[in-house]
Amino acid sequence: MDMLIIIIVTLVAGFLGGLLGVGGGILMVPAFVFLLKNHVPTMHVAVGTSLALIVINALAGSVQHALARHINWQVVACGAAFAVAGGSLGAYASKFVGNAALQRLFAVLLLAVALRMFFAPPRAAAPSGGESKAPTVHFGADPTSAAGLETKTTDGAPAEEKK
Repeated sequence: MDMLIIIIVTLVAGFLGGLLGVGGGILMVPAFVFLLKNHVPTMHVAVGTSLALIVINALAGSVQHALARHINWQVVACGAAFAVAGGSLGAYASKFVGNAALQRLFAVLLLAVALRMFFAPPRAAAPSGGESKAPTVHFGADPTSAAGLETKTTDGAPAEEKK
């Protein structure tokens, strides 16, 4: 029975991660805490286990989104080191937070995000064709550009022409 729960939770979390960019922590942590108490005895273990699975989920989803040109590589390049630093500091800080406090903090975060998403006005739809015109970076695309980097929109036109 526990194996079936793990399969269902990770499959749904993987699907939601690929579709919405969420699912790992939002779905797996509560499922691990409430449904897999024998295998995931604390909130800390639930978070750590979820993070390990998120790496796999994020890699698979990122490949598909990259193939569809739905990744803004400038944002990735800018934020990667800070994501590593933040993740490391957060994991270290969790050593000093009790299990109950960590569970409550997680719940408050989910509630705050849910309320913000629910009450915020919807974002505008993507331009016709459904593709984002957000700039992306293509490594080695133009050897005449600085360091071989060229910024283009997802329709292939140089970003500076889209201004």
